[in-house]
Amino acid sequence: MEEKISSNTELNAEYRANKDIKTLGYKPNLMSLAGFINRAMNEPVDLDQLYTEISIGTSVNFKEEIYAIIPYERESAHTFIVYRDTAKLVELGTDAIAKKFLCHYWKMDFAGYKQTVENFLGYNAKNIPLACEEFSLMPFSISRDPDIDIWFNPGRIWDTNLISGKEKTIITLCNGFSFYLDRKGKSIYEQMYRAFIVHGILRRYRGVAPAEPTMGLLEYLDISSSSVTRKVTKGLEFRHIPGYEKDFCEIFLKLHDQFVKLGEKQRILSSLNISE
Repeated sequence: MEEKISSNTELNAEYRANKDIKTLGYKPNLMSLAGFINRAMNEPVDLDQLYTEISIGTSVNFKEEIYAIIPYERESAHTFIVYRDTAKLVELGTDAIAKKFLCHYWKMDFAGYKQTVENFLGYNAKNIPLACEEFSLMPFSISRDPDIDIWFNPGRIWDTNLISGKEKTIITLCNGFSFYLDRKGKSIYEQMYRAFIVHGILRRYRGVAPAEPTMGLLEYLDISSSSVTRKVTKGLEFRHIPGYEKDFCEIFLKLHDQFVKLGEKQRILSSLNISE
């Protein structure tokens, strides 16, 4: 045991001394990363350590389910993307990644997507999750910079642990990846509920239908069964997903046309120096 501790200490010292040397490639396996494996169970991953291990890339793989999108505190333009078994470090802000997500799956801008989702929900929401047929991602602003969001997959949450005396929670995903979130449990659960509903709307829109309308939302969405996800989806079934009669892309196009017309009208009025 002492020999193992000594070797880990030497390894960590080597990484700290060579921060610009990335030896594990652009998308290494999580189990090969010292920042991931050299910690106690449920302890947050050492992102500083991870930063020294992964080569910085510029592309995001949207064909694989994303577990988390985490901004790196010391470099606002650098972001960690966590998948089930691997991780990437990209030279992109989290807002740019969110835009690329919508372009890849829906060919939509965020403003139009937000309005369309709100049309289905029946209310305006400050935070709108991203979703496709397979998974969803929910956003939370971070205290050090409220303009930057951390995004993570509510369907892959394994556990949440509030840090006593602090407004912080440790989020543990079902692949073992853990990180800090500046929120308490209630806020997290409310956002999870919204993300699951939006995920359901878009999964249904893509034609994925269950055998029975009473199928539980947990099973319909094919999300991980943990005490947290079961708590949020308790009593929710496929038939509870709103907007059954609506067409997602049709609603988006109508709202988009209205937005364009309004923008053109405002541009003309502005050019004539006329205010409404």
